[in-house]
Amino acid sequence: MGHLSASHRWYTDSPICFRQSKFDTPDDIQQHLAAKLCSSNAQICDQERKRQRLSPYENVDKALLSWIKYARSQNAPISWNVLKEKSLEFANELGESSFVASNGWLQRFNSRHNLTFKKLCGEASDFDSSSLKEWKDVMLRDILERYESANVFNVDECGLFYRILPDRTLCFKGEKCVGGKKSKESLTVLLAANMDGSEKIIPLVIGKFLKPWCMKNCKSLPLFFDANSKAWMTADIWEKKLRRWYLNFSKQKRKFALIEDNCTAHCTVDGLKSIELVFLPPNSTCVLQPLDQGIIQNFKATYRKLLLQDMISSIDRKEQLKVSVLNAIFYIDQSWNMVSQKTIANCFRHVGFHSSPESEELLEDDDEDLPLTELAEKLRNRGYAIPDENLYTKIDEDLATNSEASIQDIVSNVLNSIAEGSDDEDDSECEKKSVSTSDALKAIDDLRCFFTNSEAADEHLKAIRDLEKVVLTTKKK
Repeated sequence: MGHLSASHRWYTDSPICFRQSKFDTPDDIQQHLAAKLCSSNAQICDQERKRQRLSPYENVDKALLSWIKYARSQNAPISWNVLKEKSLEFANELGESSFVASNGWLQRFNSRHNLTFKKLCGEASDFDSSSLKEWKDVMLRDILERYESANVFNVDECGLFYRILPDRTLCFKGEKCVGGKKSKESLTVLLAANMDGSEKIIPLVIGKFLKPWCMKNCKSLPLFFDANSKAWMTADIWEKKLRRWYLNFSKQKRKFALIEDNCTAHCTVDGLKSIELVFLPPNSTCVLQPLDQGIIQNFKATYRKLLLQDMISSIDRKEQLKVSVLNAIFYIDQSWNMVSQKTIANCFRHVGFHSSPESEELLEDDDEDLPLTELAEKLRNRGYAIPDENLYTKIDEDLATNSEASIQDIVSNVLNSIAEGSDDEDDSECEKKSVSTSDALKAIDDLRCFFTNSEAADEHLKAIRDLEKVVLTTKKK
């Protein structure tokens, strides 16, 4: 019911498109994309927005706009009649029995979101993606000629069973996890890095709730966090992330190419002049996507190493390890930071991302192999029946991170954005206690005593003094 039917593509109405904002010029939008439904970059200024009439059916408005972005990612022309039909479906699903999809409501909807109708002038999907060699010889070569290696990025999502311990590996291996109980164990992580490995973008983590119980007292996080009902990437979340990158790179006066796969959530966003979106051919990620050549695997292996280390420490303290979404966020941040520049550069080179024959040669990676075998053996010595540790590192390689947008999914996401305080019941046990300044200073004193009796103490003690200054400064605030 929520998917694009074939009949929708045969309406004679002109397809819908976002108007250009006053900040855009015709040269900024490729002709073959101008006729398609563009994502909502053309936002009017705050003064104009304040003068506009707000919708009395805000949830219907949000749901319809979200569906439009999904349809845009599928290169589907959308007519006036289709918008009417979809708005009624969303209103019915949301229980808005008094909603009427009148021409007046749709006109105001179009005005609020800067929509207009234009004639089709070509298909963005006309690109022939059948030949991988052709893509590498033409598209990739063009990108590498126009951009320095530091400004060529690859981005990809990966699913993560964030709290699964190795004794549960067998029941999770190969799990597609498109819903149900096991989905409570999963997060989606968006990773991005540049071609020479010199820059790793701060990860985005997607959970099921914006404010899980374990993050009740959190004022800041080391990475970005978003949520939807299935912990999946959506067109809305993708657009927000792109705009954040756009602002950051615009401040640096940099322009970069972003290599991405053609998943349903990766909608095109116009007006982002510092970002050139480059889509990989369909079904080619296993041979063309740099992040899939070992970067994500390295990240996940490091994550599980950190998890096992904490599990062993908990066993030795006769405690049970409980992993919340907040714990996972810190594991993810640390794991991504530990992926080396050489590992990233080698994975790009492996799939042909090199500017010259000389740069094709792989770099010698001095990373130490992750001691998962050693950690697994320590767990076995403590009485845990641990299966193959290599299996443990791959338990979520087939985990879903996005899907086609159904009416029910979009409505669930709209309602979830309102109920920010909702929570996974399993996380309620992991709420972080509030730590006072005096508690923090006492912990610092304990660290100082610990490192005073260790070798190379000077460097660590200096770091502790710096940390103490930060705590004292925070106290004054």
